Amino acid sequence: MRSLGCVALVLLVAEGWAQTTVDTRLASEAGGAQGIFIRITVPASARYGSLGAPVVIHVPGGFAPGGLSVASPPWSLSGCIEIRFNFPGGGTGATASGGIYDERGSNCLKALRDIVRFALGLSTDTSGRSLAELVAPIVPLSTNVGMVGWSNGGNATLGVAGVHGSELTGLAWIVNWESPVGDGMANAECGGRLASPYPNPLVNPAYDPNSGMWDMSSLTWDDTLQVAREVPALRGGLYFDINRNGALDTGSDFVLNPHLWGTPAGAKVYYSNRVIREAVERHLLPLPPPSHIASPAETEAFWQYRNAEGWLSEVVRLLPHLMFLVVASETDHVQNAPDHPHVLTQYEGLRAAGARLVRLNPDRAYVEHALGHAVPSAADNDAFVPLDHLTIRSALEPDPNSLPTNVTVAAAIYELADRTFTGNTLPQLDATLTGVEKTAFSSPLAPRLWQNYPNPFSAATIFGFSLGQDAHVQLEVFDLLGRSVAKVVDADLRAGEHSVVLSTEGLPSGSYLCRLHAGPFVVSKTMQILR
Repeated sequence: MRSLGCVALVLLVAEGWAQTTVDTRLASEAGGAQGIFIRITVPASARYGSLGAPVVIHVPGGFAPGGLSVASPPWSLSGCIEIRFNFPGGGTGATASGGIYDERGSNCLKALRDIVRFALGLSTDTSGRSLAELVAPIVPLSTNVGMVGWSNGGNATLGVAGVHGSELTGLAWIVNWESPVGDGMANAECGGRLASPYPNPLVNPAYDPNSGMWDMSSLTWDDTLQVAREVPALRGGLYFDINRNGALDTGSDFVLNPHLWGTPAGAKVYYSNRVIREAVERHLLPLPPPSHIASPAETEAFWQYRNAEGWLSEVVRLLPHLMFLVVASETDHVQNAPDHPHVLTQYEGLRAAGARLVRLNPDRAYVEHALGHAVPSAADNDAFVPLDHLTIRSALEPDPNSLPTNVTVAAAIYELADRTFTGNTLPQLDATLTGVEKTAFSSPLAPRLWQNYPNPFSAATIFGFSLGQDAHVQLEVFDLLGRSVAKVVDADLRAGEHSVVLSTEGLPSGSYLCRLHAGPFVVSKTMQILR
């Protein structure tokens, strides 16, 4: 085993295959003397075999400083090197990052910049080791490095690319999942499920989700309003008096949920720029303004680095080769507005800026690749297609209860990694770009599933497959609704060649997907029954 000095090695067993994790630290002006703690997950085999593995940096959601648990088990991302980290001041004990946490502000963006530079092979850890040295013999592809913004992490992925893009030449792609990009989106001002002292309508009645327009005329002030669950004594805030009776009526009026930052003694709340400007222009605030209400200048300064909307054009200008996938489901994990304005703001902003590739939701072929069977209900939008407050509704993935978030995000990662690997920016794909058998799974240990013969067929067909190692094997047939209709093999098998006969008794005519699952590998073929 290679010597790694103070670097910690941990062996994880996930979904049947061994993964190695490497803990280390990076020097950063944002990380103080301790530096920034990162955890690297090294796959058992690389997605592109001996050519190497894409590098995925997970950027956590919320406003907390920690990030080691993001996309943790039951997450599984095959063939990729993954990096997780704690922001400055985040983490505890041996995993603590140095520096001061600034609520996902400029200090956090500096730390993320240094993590991306390390992933790109432009810097080393505090012991002078490169990523390539730490993950050997897996080869990290410095030309295929991407970030995944989980929820509010998407504001950081875009923010770091906009603020520090000139230092991140080579960054290849960004996947953002339901990220609250846009004025007021982090506070779910259009309607959402953020923790609040007051029940609200699902959608803010002052917002029109069919046009994206606001009616600010009912915005008003209440001296007794509790503005933060964390500090119950903090009183005085803004709400929309929908019925215009001058009194707060919970459930019909809409109480805003500003962002709280600071110590209890010096806490301030930050509304959106839109709301605080309206309040000041209409003289809604008491005089002098309460100390806990951030001024328009303070509000603008706060959201400058925490809302990526203002950086979209700069991201594309500085990194014109970046590709983007925005992932969103019918049922958002926070926002309630049916037009998903946070998603629309990001997608349309990048499209208007001329991004090399921007797509809402991954190609269906990649969803099926990630899940291992047909998913006819998955979205399959063309890249670059214009969307508005109405058309976006038919471009979303099904509810996460039927198509899990980890599947759609994994599919987006695989698609952008493969597009980067092959240089493909076509708006629509007929199939995965490299194919399961030709990519990560081209290692000597990978199984091979041959096309069944005959095909099409009526009564019976033969499937042949080979195993590169002993494995528990499942060979299963799915219909186009994703339902399992036949389990052909479910057994421990030796490495080598195997064949099995599938009888079509009870199966109607149509197209089917046959999936071979052997250890960490999944291989699929389509087949057709004709009566």
